[in-house]
Amino acid sequence: MRSHRLKFLAALAAHTLGLRHLSIRLDPVMACNLRCAMCYFSNDEYAKNVKGIFTNEEMGRLAEMFFPEALLVVIGCGTEPTLFPEFPKIVKLAKSHGVPNVGFTTNGQRLTAEDIEQFVRYGLDELVISLHGVEKKTYEKFMVNASYEVLHRTLQAVDDVKKTINSPRPQLRINYTVNNDNLYELQHFFEVFGEYGISAFQVRPIIDFSGAFRELLSPSRRESYSHVIEKLRLECKSRGITYLANTLDTQGASGNPSSVILQAVHRRITPMEVWREDFNWRSESYRDFCKRIRWGKHLLTSALSSLETVAVHNKGAWGENSALYDVDLG
Repeated sequence: MRSHRLKFLAALAAHTLGLRHLSIRLDPVMACNLRCAMCYFSNDEYAKNVKGIFTNEEMGRLAEMFFPEALLVVIGCGTEPTLFPEFPKIVKLAKSHGVPNVGFTTNGQRLTAEDIEQFVRYGLDELVISLHGVEKKTYEKFMVNASYEVLHRTLQAVDDVKKTINSPRPQLRINYTVNNDNLYELQHFFEVFGEYGISAFQVRPIIDFSGAFRELLSPSRRESYSHVIEKLRLECKSRGITYLANTLDTQGASGNPSSVILQAVHRRITPMEVWREDFNWRSESYRDFCKRIRWGKHLLTSALSSLETVAVHNKGAWGENSALYDVDLG
């Protein structure tokens, strides 16, 4: 569906009928155990200003409001969700509300075999582990406070638990952010990590998050980058691994016109803000808030407006610079 008009009309119909159409990005706690060099948590000013954690009661209320209309819930979107007490139970909560696709994004440093077993039993669909270096020295340089050995133990534990329980899920996705210093070793990724049961591999160039390392991928490296990711694409294809790579905009300078629909379906939920600043979610229901802001009218107006007009509402949190990925299903 390429037409933004049809997309917004579909979102309006789903919203009106209470059908599943939302993409939930949930951070249950505003903290991280690492200070990755490319991340905003390596900026001391940022790290000291973000705070908060949901209580179990608050998580239950939010689940009641959002999960019945969610197609996707991803736990962990810029923070480390394993810092939340009994974090596997969020997966259980989402599945109890019938969410068809539940993901969990982590650096993997705090995961235990017991956690992974709970993920399997609660029905986690996808486990995303971020790593930004193939070699130990590079990995620990960019994943500050992380251990390369712990990473490998975690990846092995995922395989072992799934094999023991005889479960194909959660599928494992690797997220790799490329910069000038970790690009060349990326071509050797499967020589080091090929033994693990990876289902998807995601590669994107660095974005400037005002962290300790902010150097964008140099234009002079574009040819090398293209060569490396093409080599990986072919390797993923031969292994039956889904491959996602940002190939068209390595500088992050162009927008993604397809992302305008995010404003209709995306819901970012954190202890600092639930969806929108004017949503008093502790005392107001999701449906009442939508009526108050005339959300249905906004969706209809978007469907009837030009793409350029709709894009104005796609600033900031809506993801105007959402990466445009090439996807190869292997």
